[in-house]
Amino acid sequence: MSEALWTELEKIDVLRERMGIGYEEARTALNLAEGDVVKVLGDFERVQNGEELGWELGDRGHRIWDGVKDKLGSFNNTTVSLKKHDATIVSIAAPLGLALAYTIWRKPGLRMLALVGAVGAAINHYELEVANKDEVGYEDDAFNFTPDKEY
Repeated sequence: MSEALWTELEKIDVLRERMGIGYEEARTALNLAEGDVVKVLGDFERVQNGEELGWELGDRGHRIWDGVKDKLGSFNNTTVSLKKHDATIVSIAAPLGLALAYTIWRKPGLRMLALVGAVGAAINHYELEVANKDEVGYEDDAFNFTPDKEY
């Protein structure tokens, strides 16, 4: 039978039988090989011979998780401020602001009050400022600029 006519289940059954693995492992291997049974069998043989496949799923997962942690850390250092003419009226941490916004949005009465307040603030020229307080130090001289002439 040509490979184009195989169903995914038939491919998984062949992989399970030849490789001695479970359904989930066979399905994952088939997905990584983009449905190519022969490629999966070749990769399996290379793994048995101790060769590297270059998949490194664990490493990729760690990099993704590290990126998420960095973004959450940056979010924790972010503040939301309500200002009018450069004077800060109120300033709160972004996670607290998000929790308050969610709580207000869940209550229909508070939702309407918040919408009326937002319209009133816009009409009276209030501004929302989102600022990140991450301390970034540049030790490289490429980032230390000095003006050529005084103004």
